[in-house]
Amino acid sequence: MRKMLHALLLPVILLLLLTSCNTETTHYNYTFKGEGEIWSGVYKQEASRKLITKKEKVKSETSNRYTFDLHYKGKQSDLGEIKQFKYGFKGMGRSSSRMEEGPVRINMLHMEGYGNAAFEYEDSVIKVTVEWDGQKEEFELKNEK
Repeated sequence: MRKMLHALLLPVILLLLLTSCNTETTHYNYTFKGEGEIWSGVYKQEASRKLITKKEKVKSETSNRYTFDLHYKGKQSDLGEIKQFKYGFKGMGRSSSRMEEGPVRINMLHMEGYGNAAFEYEDSVIKVTVEWDGQKEEFELKNEK
């Protein structure tokens, strides 16, 4: 009898734990692309929001990771001639920029980050600005649906 009681006790405890705490995770994994006359960009995001319901209280946890790559549409050797260079992006959930002096190297045209802050949604538009040696180009990145 005692063995039977122990055998039933564990499933009952597990059932109580499962019903008292409920989680629901939504993923926001998107790729945003766009281009101007001279530059193009790709912003990739892997994000999720977890809603945790415990004892009738709802808690939200977010996490996200992004990469942003800027591409020059001309000859790569032309990048070495640039003296002053600034580029960045601004979305609904995040923005970032970089400023460099001297020749531009391809590995400088990459940004990445992660955290638990805001993130982009499916219909977000990310604005990109590139400035170099007195020239400026702006374009938008939109989600590939």
